[in-house]
Amino acid sequence: MTEEVSTPDAVGPRVADLVRGLAECAELTRGQAYRLRLAADEIATNIVEHGYGGRGVLVVCGGVDDDRVWVRTEDRAPPFDPRGHDASHVLATHPAERTAGGLGLHVAMAGLDEFHYERVDGRNRNTMVVCRAGRDPGGTGSERGTRGP
Repeated sequence: MTEEVSTPDAVGPRVADLVRGLAECAELTRGQAYRLRLAADEIATNIVEHGYGGRGVLVVCGGVDDDRVWVRTEDRAPPFDPRGHDASHVLATHPAERTAGGLGLHVAMAGLDEFHYERVDGRNRNTMVVCRAGRDPGGTGSERGTRGP
């Protein structure tokens, strides 16, 4: 587990290193590792940029279980549950007319097999999961579950 002050530029390499190590240990496919890294990077970057306004303390950890790999972020930014993010207004707009942004959480969470959010002791806790079973070299998600790590 690492807990340190992060900036948007610094959090990406930390997340990448963590996911790379987990993916290697778990023997994830390239697609599985990509989906987990995309989600973890998007969540962590959004916490630092939007939750803290550019600089804040972020805990990042992860693990490998028999059937899944998970990454967890914890922060003391204002409460925010990414599951409530609604990208429908962006998706309803013709691509040529869209402004940048608004789809990162949607894309990141769509690639996960599970996502869990909790507010615990004044902290946001986001847990991202990619299942190891039924490895798919195409990188698509497997059945979506509701278990926690």
